[in-house]
Amino acid sequence: MQLRERYDRHRPLIGKFIFEVVIVFIGVTAAFALEAARQDRQDAQYRQSMLGALGETLKDTIEHNRQFENQVDKQLGDFDAAIARGEHPKLPVYREPGSERPPTRIWDGIVSTGAAKALDPYLFYQLAILYTRLDSFGEKYIRYNDFTEQHVLPLGPEQAGVYDPATGRLKPEYAAYVDRLRDLEELAKELDAKAAMLKARLDALQ
Repeated sequence: MQLRERYDRHRPLIGKFIFEVVIVFIGVTAAFALEAARQDRQDAQYRQSMLGALGETLKDTIEHNRQFENQVDKQLGDFDAAIARGEHPKLPVYREPGSERPPTRIWDGIVSTGAAKALDPYLFYQLAILYTRLDSFGEKYIRYNDFTEQHVLPLGPEQAGVYDPATGRLKPEYAAYVDRLRDLEELAKELDAKAAMLKARLDALQ
């Protein structure tokens, strides 16, 4: 009976306490919901910005490779045509303008910014392969360019000594040099096609 009386006596206070607890609970829940919604919006914006940035890197790759392919394709075509006519043309030489290697935006840098969160695992894997091969392209170009600077440019503008006097053919080291340029062109075409395919997939996600 005393318990009942105490309850009746303190009922307004208990009711007020319960009401305040409910209000606090609702407020905290609403705050969490608003924060979650804000975070979702930020994540969506971040995802779109990262997809756009990745698309730009692929656009850079495609544009660079097509310029490279056009120039090298003409050089090799003219060289091969001259060889077929029995001439001794100068070696085709490609020099990357303004840098030691073709321009690439470092894949590790993109990953470190959290861009991977914007990608499904398969697309991320395909992009990782592409950027690995772009690095390989850069390394191959550096080796090609080293030979250019050490063995081709010192020949002078006439490139004397490139052909074997006995056979009239390119000396083996210079024939291999031309083949390195052919390999670079073929790899650039493959990377160009791969980059274009991945860019189309990224564009479809935006």
